Amino acid sequence: MSTTAELKDFVYEILDLDAADLPTALVYQYLKDGFQRVINLERRWPFLETTYALSTIASQRDYTISTIGNGDMREIVSIVDTTTSGNRLSVISLDEAENVWHGSFDTPSRPLFFAEWSETIKLYPKPDTAYALTVRGYRKPSYAPFVTTTLEVDCDERLHLAIAYYAISQAYKRQEDNEMASIYKQSFEEAVSLARKDMMRASGHRPMIMSRGTARPSEHYWLQSLGRTLGQ
Repeated sequence: MSTTAELKDFVYEILDLDAADLPTALVYQYLKDGFQRVINLERRWPFLETTYALSTIASQRDYTISTIGNGDMREIVSIVDTTTSGNRLSVISLDEAENVWHGSFDTPSRPLFFAEWSETIKLYPKPDTAYALTVRGYRKPSYAPFVTTTLEVDCDERLHLAIAYYAISQAYKRQEDNEMASIYKQSFEEAVSLARKDMMRASGHRPMIMSRGTARPSEHYWLQSLGRTLGQ
């Protein structure tokens, strides 16, 4: 893992420049720009996965997303009621929820559904007591490393050098060296593409087999197995 300061030093080393030739603040801005470009490629980067706890309040339906956990939740994918006899809440459209829970029909009970509106979670029905909920989703990226440069860049380490390549390409562009700018821009895109492909690939316990046979147990295997273990 690399800190922002270490990436800055790497940029200077490749360019054979120092702060007198290329302002440090500008290098950090280039690195931040490259980081933002990487983040914008996916909303569900694995390194942004997070889980937070949320406790409901009796008769309160709305919970601002910014108050959950560290306040950096970006996208919610699951809410689970972890209390006794709990359940996984199903997502529901706000229109449908309002069509069911209104007026005298809006009585507090154990939440079974949730909807999102205006950066707020709405529980249906609204809770009749305190319930412990587990909220799973994807957080917002942290830009703190571009302020406190001794912090590690908030992404998978396979993307760190790619971000530096982008900063180098921008520095060459500033010097009007379009050839070198293009070379490092291509290196940035290739590095991001390879890392993205690997990180977003669906996990599997065995390779997928295409257009060829695969060995399978005999249909009589269970009888053979029964005979081997009979009497044990």
